[in-house]
Amino acid sequence: MSIGIRRLKIAALRNLSTVELDGVSQINLFCGANGSGKSSLLEAVHLLLAGRSFRHHQTRPLIQEGSIACAVFGEYLDDAGLQHQCGVQKTRDGKTLAKRDGEMLSSLAELAESLPVVALHADSFELVMGGPAQRRQFLDWQLFHVEPGFMTAWRAAQRALSQRNSLIRHGKIGPAQLAPWTREYARYGEQIDAWRRQQVQQLMEHLPPILEALNTPQVDIEYRSGWSGESLERALTDDVDRELRLGQTLFGPHRADLKLVVAGRPAAEVLSRGQIKLLVAALRMAQVQRLIAAGRCCVLLVDDLGAELDRQHRHQLCQQLAAVQQQLFITVIEPEELDPAWLQQDQIRMFHVEHGTITAQGSTVPPNNLPPQG
Repeated sequence: MSIGIRRLKIAALRNLSTVELDGVSQINLFCGANGSGKSSLLEAVHLLLAGRSFRHHQTRPLIQEGSIACAVFGEYLDDAGLQHQCGVQKTRDGKTLAKRDGEMLSSLAELAESLPVVALHADSFELVMGGPAQRRQFLDWQLFHVEPGFMTAWRAAQRALSQRNSLIRHGKIGPAQLAPWTREYARYGEQIDAWRRQQVQQLMEHLPPILEALNTPQVDIEYRSGWSGESLERALTDDVDRELRLGQTLFGPHRADLKLVVAGRPAAEVLSRGQIKLLVAALRMAQVQRLIAAGRCCVLLVDDLGAELDRQHRHQLCQQLAAVQQQLFITVIEPEELDPAWLQQDQIRMFHVEHGTITAQGSTVPPNNLPPQG
């Protein structure tokens, strides 16, 4: 049995009233009209592995009208080859309950660390066209899965930043009162910065050949720390008077950014929407290659693969996705959008989605008899 999801059960998630998938394959292709439930199926997979939707953080839109909660149950192999049974439930009052192997999980981080999940979807354009927060999140997701000390350092940095900002906004304080939190934030902020720089270097080892295979312009990545000079503590100390006037911490990893540059200009200004989609896909696949190099595996979700792309680029993207050799869940409107030769691979299983009902190879998917998770 390969690493990834083997069985899946979905209840009351958007227009998916009751869906049960058994015998999930290495590459899973979901075809159907817009609004049929394809994207909701991918959301369910993301919810199972990460505890949240990839579309947004609000709970209510996920839950089917007339239901008090939505739920996803699954069986999967993690990247250590261990089999798990897992369930995630979200209720209308905003609560999330997650269970794995019969034990309640205390946090979504605990859920997400077991098997990484990467999603390519309509909002993925924000990685290139959006603000710095999306690009910081891109790097920090990678660190969460490959650097054991990252979450401890990130939480400590967030706590120090919050305390420091609270004191600054309070007013009528001086550098001496800020000093303990300045040192704390600088200590963990510089460690996070060093890890991020390392991740950018490693991503750039994988990115150029993927972009070349996708026939997409090469991109340079410029990482900017969020402060100038080597010492974050020095940057914070030297400009503390301006921080007190403006009421916030002006320097640190919370101000970092990745600049994506094509021929000396911002990628968002140069590339077409189709090229941006391919760039985002390449960045995510480079990220997956970095995971693999660190001994991790993952599940990839690709929503509406054919959108924005011509026939040649659709075929090239399919080939590159398959080349990463991780479990894939892909949605398209029609299978004819993809390369017929690619669709003949033994590890591909095709599903048809219509009005929230999913059928496999022309027949209704049988119940998987997953054990109750409550």
